[in-house]
Amino acid sequence: MEPKIWGEMTSDEIGIMKEKGGVVLLPIGAVEQHGSHLPVDMDIHGAWEVSKEVARRLPYTIVAPPVWWGLSGQHRKFPGVLTLKPKTFYNLLMDLCNSIVNQGFKKIVLVVGHASNKPLVNLLVSQFMEDTGVPLLQLNYINFGLEKYKEIRKSKIGGEAHAGELETSLEMYLRPGQINIESADIHYIDSKRDFGISSALQDILKPAKAVIGYDLKSSFPKGVMGDPTVASEKTGETVFKVIVDSFCEIIEEYNQMK
Repeated sequence: MEPKIWGEMTSDEIGIMKEKGGVVLLPIGAVEQHGSHLPVDMDIHGAWEVSKEVARRLPYTIVAPPVWWGLSGQHRKFPGVLTLKPKTFYNLLMDLCNSIVNQGFKKIVLVVGHASNKPLVNLLVSQFMEDTGVPLLQLNYINFGLEKYKEIRKSKIGGEAHAGELETSLEMYLRPGQINIESADIHYIDSKRDFGISSALQDILKPAKAVIGYDLKSSFPKGVMGDPTVASEKTGETVFKVIVDSFCEIIEEYNQMK
């Protein structure tokens, strides 16, 4: 089944989806460097592809135009970044969600594809419920693949946090033949060396116990946090399918909420 894409539909078709109680999927990502081997749209591309695959399976869902930009200030010293200020990002999402709800939709899934966006989106979900009574659902897509990734990863701890094995594997699956893995750099994370404190981020599976500000270019000159050289299309396919299965299960529950 072809997914229902908001921007490709007529106003009347969107109105019919609203009358049927459709669920809107809003992909939210970032445009920032991901080393020398991945495109700068990695984060929003993943959220977009997950949303479309979910919409292929769940006919009551509709994929809204993606929010390409997020909070990428740590990447400012690399070419290609397009970042927003936190207030701009928050207000943009608030305006979009209000616009969707004001048309009569009562369920919105925020499909987040960039880790730095999550705290502000959490705040938005809480405030939106307080303001409107509408329960937004936030799903951070890559998180739903971490259990499977832990089982099949080839890199050691420190091998994935940004543009490492997992993100590269996902893009190899979603963009077969387009990822130049030969140009990839390796930078295993050492929290003490790279962040100055040992309780900082160690790996996507060992998140920070203590959060400290840092400049990514200074700590990771090539823009890579991990080991992308062991990535594979098979790993990406396996994790992607687990993510989509999990999303469908959760959104089915969400759709049944009164």
